[in-house]
Amino acid sequence: MTETLDDRVAIVTGAGRGIGLSIARALSKAGVKVVVSDAGVSIDGTDPDPSVAQTAASEIGGAAIAFSESITTPSAAEALVDYANKSFGRIDIVVNNAAILRDSFIFKGNPVDWDSVITTNLSAAYYLLAAATPLLRAQSKADKDYRNGRIVNITSTAGFYGNFGQATYASAKAGLLGLTRAVALDMARAGITCNAVAPFAATRVTETIQP
Repeated sequence: MTETLDDRVAIVTGAGRGIGLSIARALSKAGVKVVVSDAGVSIDGTDPDPSVAQTAASEIGGAAIAFSESITTPSAAEALVDYANKSFGRIDIVVNNAAILRDSFIFKGNPVDWDSVITTNLSAAYYLLAAATPLLRAQSKADKDYRNGRIVNITSTAGFYGNFGQATYASAKAGLLGLTRAVALDMARAGITCNAVAPFAATRVTETIQP
């Protein structure tokens, strides 16, 4: 990344580890003020650890700050947006990366696991965008030359093709693709883009995937 993004502000969820942390680092290196959002949960969404976000923000340095509350409710997502806006005066970039994993074959599945994965991997992304997009639109309306608004949703190849034992995860990631397409249409007139990226990288998530 060579382009400078000085003074832009980004929220990156799941930014305490893995892909999210790498995204946050790259943005900070390009001059972006980053809000590191991460509840510090284990891969199955349990055992939250507030220190994960703070440690990542300290490691990133610069203007990075931490937000350690889970955004699996609309009010928490609104609190994250408010925190970012009050801290930096604007938001330009939203990266929905947070995800958990609770794998099982469909014939052994637990509805509780379905609800947890869908809430964390899909609903939380919707909640954050519902909270952030009014501010993004307002910034665009206030400046006819504003073209800095960017939304990036981190999905997965599992959302395209499925995967053994991943009915919950694959469904959530496929839903994120639909959300991306709809939000892109909703925000186009404001000059704000919304895209999805389906990476495959060695992280703690992939360590548990069946070959």
